[in-house]
Amino acid sequence: MHKKKIGVVLVVLVVAFGLWQWLKPYPPKLTLTEQEHKVVDNLLVNLTPRCIGRYQIDLPENLISPIGLVIINKQEIETKRTYLPAFEQRIRLREAELRKTQPISQEDAPFLKNIYPLPNGMKGIVFEHTSSQVSPDAFRIFEGYVYNNGVSFKTTMEATNADSSRYDKKKQQLPEVYTNDMSKKLAELTDLLSRLQGRQENETPVGQGACIPDGFVAGPAKGEEEISFNYQSKVNPRLYVGFSTNNYLQEDTSILERSGEIELGLSKMGGKTLGKGRRDINNLAAEEWLMVGNGEDAASGHHFELNVNEKQGSPKTPFLSIELNHGPLPDEALTANEVMAFWQTLTSTLRMRPGAI
Repeated sequence: MHKKKIGVVLVVLVVAFGLWQWLKPYPPKLTLTEQEHKVVDNLLVNLTPRCIGRYQIDLPENLISPIGLVIINKQEIETKRTYLPAFEQRIRLREAELRKTQPISQEDAPFLKNIYPLPNGMKGIVFEHTSSQVSPDAFRIFEGYVYNNGVSFKTTMEATNADSSRYDKKKQQLPEVYTNDMSKKLAELTDLLSRLQGRQENETPVGQGACIPDGFVAGPAKGEEEISFNYQSKVNPRLYVGFSTNNYLQEDTSILERSGEIELGLSKMGGKTLGKGRRDINNLAAEEWLMVGNGEDAASGHHFELNVNEKQGSPKTPFLSIELNHGPLPDEALTANEVMAFWQTLTSTLRMRPGAI
């Protein structure tokens, strides 16, 4: 009888502990000392809205000049803030380079096939050339440049022109490869270039579109979008914040549903979990994991990750991941408590940019 009572008490305690774990608020409220408050406030000076893809978040002024990557429909878009004369010189030098380029086989000459001006008063040009010096000239590249609001943009698009009679046999064998989609691809590229707009880092556009480093892609998503921004703190150079977003990722499991796998990896690396849980941030359902490793470098120090729409990425519900890395450790200028307070304040401002979708 005594053993039965002990068993019942243990079950009740286990259930009560589980219920407490489930009901306790997340993220937990952090208690900071006066000195810790000063450190965090210094990191968060002058929070201003920044747009990341189709999202928006408030970032401090010390996180500036992000390094980023932009891929639209599997083609990278290069952005560079520059003056118009420098952009025009770049175009002239590129044209001269393409004119000098010779294909290996003379039957594929010339390498530079055509030059197309951009319509509607746009500043820029499109070069059409063979995809490489060794490839048949049926395979082409449209190389597009446009200048808008102080920013130079460059992107490319693959195309095919197998109209020459020397490709007749190939067209019979591989009709899906040896085709002619030149008009279609040129129209797609021109449309994309027409939607690229230059902007300042702290400038938030109005209306539908996605923010990219130094720019904005206006309008609804037309295919796959993949955008990343990576910042380093000017106050503490050991602190990095990165953002990545796309409109197609649909994982089978979320970060919290992979707990066993992540905990095992942490254990093997000598790391530990500082906190994990679900958060409702401005009507966005998010999951986050805060961990710390051996601290040898930034990647193995404090690593915090927050994901939105990890299992349902789409043009209407784009996936977004925010990552913080801090190291090497120990860092006398920034403690774990201070990093977590910085993280909570930053991520709590995340929202969908009005009208972006």
